Amino acid sequence: MAPPKDLDQWIKDKLFHAVPMGIAVIDRSFNVVYANPAFQDMFGEWRSRKCYDVYKDRDSICPDCKGSKTFQDGRPRINEEIGYDKNGKPTRYIKHTVPMVDDDGNIPYLVEMSTNITEAAQIRREYELLFDHIPCNILLIDRDFRILKANRHMKRLLGDVKGKHCFQGLKGCNDACLECTARQTFEDGRQHSGHHIWKSRTGNTVHLHVITLPIRTENGRVEVVMEMAVDVTQTLELEEGLKFAHSFLKTIITTSMDGIFAVDENGTITLINPAASELFGIADNGSITGEEIAAMLPTGIMEHVPEEAHPTLVPESIIKNLQGDELPVRLFGNKLLIDGVYRGMAFSMQNLSEIKRLEKEKLEAERLAAVGQTVAGLAHGIKNLINALEGGLYMLNTGIGKGDFGRVTKGMEMLTRNIDRISTFAKAFLDFSKAREIQVKLNRPDEVVAEVMDMYAAKASEHGILLKCEAIGPIRPVLIDYEKIHECLTNLVGNAIDACLACNNDSGSHITVRTLEDNDTLVYEIIDDGCGMDDEIKQKVFTTFFTTKGLGGTGIGLLMTKKIIHEHGGSIELMSEPGRGTTFRILLPRQRLPKVG
Repeated sequence: MAPPKDLDQWIKDKLFHAVPMGIAVIDRSFNVVYANPAFQDMFGEWRSRKCYDVYKDRDSICPDCKGSKTFQDGRPRINEEIGYDKNGKPTRYIKHTVPMVDDDGNIPYLVEMSTNITEAAQIRREYELLFDHIPCNILLIDRDFRILKANRHMKRLLGDVKGKHCFQGLKGCNDACLECTARQTFEDGRQHSGHHIWKSRTGNTVHLHVITLPIRTENGRVEVVMEMAVDVTQTLELEEGLKFAHSFLKTIITTSMDGIFAVDENGTITLINPAASELFGIADNGSITGEEIAAMLPTGIMEHVPEEAHPTLVPESIIKNLQGDELPVRLFGNKLLIDGVYRGMAFSMQNLSEIKRLEKEKLEAERLAAVGQTVAGLAHGIKNLINALEGGLYMLNTGIGKGDFGRVTKGMEMLTRNIDRISTFAKAFLDFSKAREIQVKLNRPDEVVAEVMDMYAAKASEHGILLKCEAIGPIRPVLIDYEKIHECLTNLVGNAIDACLACNNDSGSHITVRTLEDNDTLVYEIIDDGCGMDDEIKQKVFTTFFTTKGLGGTGIGLLMTKKIIHEHGGSIELMSEPGRGTTFRILLPRQRLPKVG
């Protein structure tokens, strides 16, 4: 049935202009001989222009001209092309090229119909870029569980899996997975997630967190599922490492013999181990506040630690626990910073009670050992004195028998001198063996030195010995037994004078007594340029009733000096070379000095 006349006329006159796509008629010279308004809206003015000029702003035919081919073979063509719109901006379009064939079979014209897809192509490109470059694995799966498409990230991990069943391409399995999240999404049309394990192209096991999303058709049916998978292998390894580290540190802290506790930026206790609870006297299942701990620690320590750039070490201090008992501790504090932000403090405490007890026992053992060594020396000395007494008695008896008054007098002198010697030995030994506690008070260290120097000034001057007193830097008052330290310095300066007299130095001898502080330690140095000692003498001076002064010394002075220094928690060092002099160095660490009372 033929169309109505008015419809046929409308098609002839108006359809060409009503079609919403650009239509142009091209002759064999590639001139645009006609175009509809939609074409002109798209590409601009077309009259008297070549098609390649209108479409692509070229001055010669396109290298791959589809129109030329259609003119040659008469076959219609569809292709996607990029040209320039009427404003000179790049535009993407789909072009249908259809030949117009006359009654003789010739093709005088082509009809080209163009549809602008610039915006759609841009959107498609954006989604393809997103699909390919998003930093996780993405694939599309159909209802047969075949992989329709995989992004670049997925291909790098698993290789080319397109067309394979997901359970085969992802896991190397022959059957569908029981825990398949894609199947769940196909069944209920909802989003699902789970933990899956894949095999990479290199054979490694990869752990992934998987999310499946439904992609619906227009009728709402789920024909395709998008699966997104994030590699969490390193995260799981890190999590396991953190669990181990946490368990390891918890075990160390819990079983540590040192007390460990921490407070946050508000002073609230966040951690306290059993050793710290025991030190603070906290009952089982008991609790304690930051204020209570601050009251038991050294004054100001909780305010001092956050202000310091470096950890705070208090080598020796006293804490008072909840029961009021005093305990000696070594305290170490450090502020906690997270990304440079202050988050609290952590402390460790070492109980020094046992160390103090052992130190005291060691000092007592050293004293008793020295006593034991001294007894042998004392016995030997007394034996020599007995021989001398026997010699005196012999002189006395033979003098009386012969009536030789001079011989009698000499015998009496020998007896008297050696009886005095025995008395001196006995008194020195008894004094050395006493375990009396020293009595300390706050004293100025340099005042003790000044008094000793005054005492020896006359004797040194008489023998041409220059006594020199030096105090280096500011020296704070210190807790010492003034009389005992005076006795030590008296012994050492006296020995230094004797050593100078023994070497007969014609150019004059020098003795320097130096007082200084070094790393919170009070130091006395007694330096002489006397005769010095060889190694054999240095090994004996602190251990027996050894003396180089003959009957003029008891050999007890340096033993007494060492005993007093040890009772002050210090030590004494000896450096000497024959002919070059001797240096005695007394070291008294302030934190180890006895406390008042």
